[in-house]
Amino acid sequence: MNYMLGAPLVEISNLSKSFPGVKALDNISVNFFPGEVHVLLGENGAGKSTLIKVLSGVYQRDSGNIKLNGRDVDFSNTKQAISSGISVIHQELSLVPDLTIAENIFLGREIKRGKLPLLNKEEMYRRTSDLLSQYEIKLNARSIVKDLNTAQRQMVEIVKAVSWNASLVIMDEPTSSLSNKEIRFLFETINKLKANNVGIVYISHKLNEIMEIGDKITVLRDGSLVKTLNAKDCTEEQLISLMVGREVKQYFHKEVDEKSEETVLSVRNLTRRSKFKNISFEVREGEIFGIAGLMGSGRTEVLRAIFGIDKIDSGSIELYGEDMIPSPRRSINQRIGFVPEDRRLQGLLLDKSINDNISLPVIKRYIKGIFVDRALEKATSKEYFQKLGIRAPSIDTMCETLSGGNQQKVILARWLAANCKILLLDEPTRGIDVNAKSEIYNLMNEFKKNGGSIVMVSSELPEILGVADRIAVMREGVITGILERSEASEEKIMMLASTNSNKEGAL
Repeated sequence: MNYMLGAPLVEISNLSKSFPGVKALDNISVNFFPGEVHVLLGENGAGKSTLIKVLSGVYQRDSGNIKLNGRDVDFSNTKQAISSGISVIHQELSLVPDLTIAENIFLGREIKRGKLPLLNKEEMYRRTSDLLSQYEIKLNARSIVKDLNTAQRQMVEIVKAVSWNASLVIMDEPTSSLSNKEIRFLFETINKLKANNVGIVYISHKLNEIMEIGDKITVLRDGSLVKTLNAKDCTEEQLISLMVGREVKQYFHKEVDEKSEETVLSVRNLTRRSKFKNISFEVREGEIFGIAGLMGSGRTEVLRAIFGIDKIDSGSIELYGEDMIPSPRRSINQRIGFVPEDRRLQGLLLDKSINDNISLPVIKRYIKGIFVDRALEKATSKEYFQKLGIRAPSIDTMCETLSGGNQQKVILARWLAANCKILLLDEPTRGIDVNAKSEIYNLMNEFKKNGGSIVMVSSELPEILGVADRIAVMREGVITGILERSEASEEKIMMLASTNSNKEGAL
């Protein structure tokens, strides 16, 4: 890679892009330099995704200029961008699970044996091994991708990106599914990319990691560029203010509530082989009960089992003192709602409208004889559309067009419209912006004030400490401790999450 000293790798000037009724980018100008981590920061819908899609050839710009190494470029597809040295690592990883690491790295550009239509797999394995060694990634090029954990797959995506001789790598929420240890390794890999003069465009909502890994930060709001500044010269409070256009004074909205002693949900010795063992806890009326732990500790699997998605091998669940045999249909009938970790794959029908998604679990409510009372269905959806402040033209808007925060609000609206009294929330604010997070926390507090109860899984310790009344900590499939709000701290949670404190031991 040959760069002029001090010259930008990518120069974006006066870039604009519109969709019907929406100006997604308005006259954006920003430069990305080699060997530098440049953070794009903003609320969902601020224009970050549109900017990287224009830069990577997914969308074509309406006006403005893009220069790569001093030359004007206008990519009409992603292949042109990749061959020019611009690679994107998306939040939803794009690897083929049943192929080896090497086969994924060379997918679509396989190495052949001379002119014969035969693959030279040994050469692909050799080159992949060299790339893995270069970045000190201890993986076997012959390993099948489905056998890798999330962090390892993330590393393979990075190797795949640089294997194209990428000069600019765009990372979209790269740590959203990583543990603290895995994030450290990712940051080490990013620093190696910087040392090789690769430019990084980094998108994340996690302000603490942005301050650590970023060199420059560009804040976008409503499709416009607010400010570009050096990471070392700004504070988290300043960034939040720039993002939302005002100061967000109270973020988690922690409140002291009158405690109810009524138990609404009781879990006793719940066990699912190889996933979790002897899980026991109680959830009280008007309580947010948090579940913390490192990735792979079994948090998500416990929520899925309570809702009835995954079968249990032993143990029991009581709802208001009565035995409950878990299944999704019974849970819905018993007014239990579930917000899954992956809202796009598991939580929403993306090709359906907001109305269709809100009414989905209780559509029978609107059936009159052989007809569906569409007027009543839409009136209910509109009521919760307005209550939750979902930002969209109407309830007929397709969910795939919504920002992450608004998609999450649609899922919450679904369960509120179903009159749920218990919500099971798995990573409820993952991948959404600061303002949307604050709104979700408000909704959670309003729900518990009205007598509802919440079981919430979160990987973000400040979040779970900020909103939960009590916190169960899991390690390798067992609960190692349950902490009251008054005694909980990041240090105590990490000690319980990483040290086996349970007499029965981990799985």
